Amino acid sequence: MKKVILCMMGAMALSGCASTGNGSSPFSSLTSGIGGAFKTDSDSAKFSQHIATGNVNEALTLALDEAEYDAEKSLLDDQLWGMQAAAIYRMQGDYVQSNQFFDLIEDIMYGEDTENMVESAGESIASSLTNDTFLDYEQSVYDSIMVNTYKAINFTALGDHANARVEWNRSDDRQRRAADFFAERINEKKDAQAKAAEEEKEKLESEGDKSSDDNVDKSLSEAEKILAKEGIDMSEWSAYDGYINPFSTFMHGLFFMLTAQDSADLGKAVDSFKRVSGITNTAVAANTQALAEQVQSGDVNLNSINKTWVIFEAGEMAKLDEFRIDLPVFLVSSNVNYVGMALPKLVDQPDYFNGFMVNGVSSEVVADMDKIIKAEFKEEFPLILTREITRTIVKTVAQKQVNDSNAYLGFATGILQAATTEADTRTWSILPKSFQALMVENDGQSTLSIDSAGLSQPLSVEIDPTKNNIVYVKAINRNIAPRIEVISL
Repeated sequence: MKKVILCMMGAMALSGCASTGNGSSPFSSLTSGIGGAFKTDSDSAKFSQHIATGNVNEALTLALDEAEYDAEKSLLDDQLWGMQAAAIYRMQGDYVQSNQFFDLIEDIMYGEDTENMVESAGESIASSLTNDTFLDYEQSVYDSIMVNTYKAINFTALGDHANARVEWNRSDDRQRRAADFFAERINEKKDAQAKAAEEEKEKLESEGDKSSDDNVDKSLSEAEKILAKEGIDMSEWSAYDGYINPFSTFMHGLFFMLTAQDSADLGKAVDSFKRVSGITNTAVAANTQALAEQVQSGDVNLNSINKTWVIFEAGEMAKLDEFRIDLPVFLVSSNVNYVGMALPKLVDQPDYFNGFMVNGVSSEVVADMDKIIKAEFKEEFPLILTREITRTIVKTVAQKQVNDSNAYLGFATGILQAATTEADTRTWSILPKSFQALMVENDGQSTLSIDSAGLSQPLSVEIDPTKNNIVYVKAINRNIAPRIEVISL
């Protein structure tokens, strides 16, 4: 509401300099600057800049502030910023605080999952005159899977295998439901939101002239040409089988193999590795599957495995960026000052590390997070585009009605439309570009040497050569020292 009021105040203040003509000349010089003045992603840009320059503590402070975290009441208001903070706490080795935040986030996720249709339709109508950033952030499937995955790894690092087991089961359950979500949930939401937006459009049209419809549709048809110029081609983007995250499945199998209490646990491990091996065709998954099968058959004793798995969480995921389509006003009406759309697009981030090597063994990608993110975005984009086109029609009809009555207020309404035209580029940006893994024999040495083209010098890691180990390395960029954790099981 604060943002709406500020936009309106700015629009009204600027309306005094409006021309009584078609408004295109003075207006066109203002739209780009005014739109930027009310953008909501400035904090996201600051967060990304902190991470890029290695200022992790500043990034955490910003995340906590934006999450509106109340330490006394143990409450947070913003799910996305809460996830950013929880991930940084995990990266810093504060597993308890990280899981406290993830618990709060799951409460919010549950609220989003169980939000009734009336609330959802209400949110859609409320955003029809603004933009998607006015909606509550709604987690993606990969968000929810990674929340439980990180919680499970945190508990494992703390030695709390009972709670880790609970979280791995939750993560696995989310994986199983992923395909159903994309088959059913998106279509249901699309129908509900389209219906709500259509009702709002009909209400606006019933109050005034409908003659602008044809011209608006002609203007919107120009969007397809501009989309092509932006290089929006998602035809090659595809999900992993069943929309799963193979990293989570691989770690699920590793946990149940190394902490197996019975044959059922070993069965879970074998099934997980088998699925990852089939999807990724990686040697690390196939070899670990073979090992799990040997333990399951009794050919190998669990206590005699004596291996180390090195997991790499590398780089930064593809980010959402905004591109605007400012359509020519002459295509709409001589009595409309502005019509345009803002849409999100995915932008790949640099791969600083390009693989890792430990004791002569090279890492393999067990989950390409960019692939996962792009596949989900591909499913969501038609809904995003439909919402934005409908929203543009609603705003433009309202603008023309005001302009027909008062040119000055119409000009101000056009400025307001430009200022509130904004793409939703919110993402859990601290997630990695890829998850990589390798398996090495414990040769009696207590030190592992990890090397990569992106490291200024090899990393030296101390392990217990008499136990099975998971060495977890998070390497974001060259300005942040890799975070290393060793879990002996």
